[in-house]
Amino acid sequence: MIFKNMEALGSISTKQVVKIGDTTSDIKEALNAGVWAVGVIIGSSEMGLSEEEFHALTSEEQHQVIEKTKRIFEETSAHYTIETMQELSALIDVINAN
Repeated sequence: MIFKNMEALGSISTKQVVKIGDTTSDIKEALNAGVWAVGVIIGSSEMGLSEEEFHALTSEEQHQVIEKTKRIFEETSAHYTIETMQELSALIDVINAN
């Protein structure tokens, strides 16, 4: 699917493509395609909590579940993780600097 999207967009370099995902399968897809792999943590399927469930946690519990999910993405070899999509713009700047 990544290569089909690249073709449709006229992109020929995998280093110009970022796959944002909320599962380890998304990360593996990105790695297999040779594109940047980014795991988004809060609200992710990997975290396994609804927004309501997450916000019902104490701040310490939220921190623990964020760290656990981050480790899962890192163990899957994600290039980067972000807690929310609001961090994406700044991350794109970092990726573009590479």
